[in-house]
Amino acid sequence: MYNIAITAGGTSENIDGVRKLTNVSTGSLGWNCLESVLNYFLSKDEANFHIHYVLTPTAFRGQLNDIQKKHVSFIEVTDAESVYNAVNDLTKNINITHFIHSMAISDFTFSYAVSVDNLAEEIAAYVNNGGDVSKEKLQELLTLPHSRNEEGAKISSSKPLIIGLKTTKKVISLIKENNKNTVLVGFKLLRNVGEDTLMEVSKKLTEKNECDFVFANELSQISGNEHTGILIADGIIVARPKGKRQIADAIVANMINN
Repeated sequence: MYNIAITAGGTSENIDGVRKLTNVSTGSLGWNCLESVLNYFLSKDEANFHIHYVLTPTAFRGQLNDIQKKHVSFIEVTDAESVYNAVNDLTKNINITHFIHSMAISDFTFSYAVSVDNLAEEIAAYVNNGGDVSKEKLQELLTLPHSRNEEGAKISSSKPLIIGLKTTKKVISLIKENNKNTVLVGFKLLRNVGEDTLMEVSKKLTEKNECDFVFANELSQISGNEHTGILIADGIIVARPKGKRQIADAIVANMINN
């Protein structure tokens, strides 16, 4: 049984009840990968497969026919924490044979908001009262100041504001931790770099997370329907597809025949 997991879209991190941190990922490449998997197996009259599609509310979602629907389950997520929990549950409870991790997950999530005035007063009072001004103590104060807004409260727009962010847990590291045999496809998008740097960074991603393939590209290679990049396996470029459909087909064909 082939169990293929695909993540798609961009996460959205709540700041307060009306504001969010998000990114511009459309999830269309993930959907192309889903269609490519369906086409690959159904064209071979292979019915022993299932796709577990993890997506955000803003991710592109196309139409499936009745036959295709039987092979797809949708798992809806919102922020980085929900993705982490969903992928952890999925990879622990199901023998995922292949995983395409194309989702753009935020590296940071909201920690606190504090007005500039309130934080300045808190720091001044701390120093004036003889507080320790070492780097470590100031880092502790700035990580979670006492003068921060109440959690979940709507942020006032009347005063200058400082927003604190904290790092999110890495989802990709879960996949091989929970199942060493999963064939994993990771993604790396960089800006203003050449192919040598793409190769170097992809190697680090591979070593850290045990990726079997990495699709790497540079931001200028993405414009509207234009999308190019390199598919890397074992430090070697195995494909240079152009266009999201060709990228998806190259990923799926190489992944399944790995």
